[in-house]
Amino acid sequence: MASTDSLHVRYYMDRKFIKLKADQEISEVIGLFNKHHIFSAPVIDDIGNLIGMISGSDCINAAVKANFHTSWRAHVKDYMKGDVRTVDADYSCLYVAKMFIEDSYRRYPVIENDHIVGMIGREEILKALEKHI
Repeated sequence: MASTDSLHVRYYMDRKFIKLKADQEISEVIGLFNKHHIFSAPVIDDIGNLIGMISGSDCINAAVKANFHTSWRAHVKDYMKGDVRTVDADYSCLYVAKMFIEDSYRRYPVIENDHIVGMIGREEILKALEKHI
């Protein structure tokens, strides 16, 4: 059995994650989500601060509101969620597992020294648990 210190989020988070800008078009985001097989991504400002999250559901909502019209133009800033729940890189994966049980999030931005350094999802938590048990 591994030490609980080895269960820190920092050891399992995805460090190569897609970051979006508020002025990106939703159509571009849909393409990125499909290409990278993800369903959400953090939105950052020009200096790299986390300002929101956008999900596949947000993109679907935008497309439905536009009636799937081919010339629709919607932007991330119009559909992203600004109130983002984050996790610290030093959190235990067991704690984050409990967070996933309590809410509907699929991924959390990982913060260290007030900067986003990764993403942690349910899949990464399962990998951590597998190594621990």
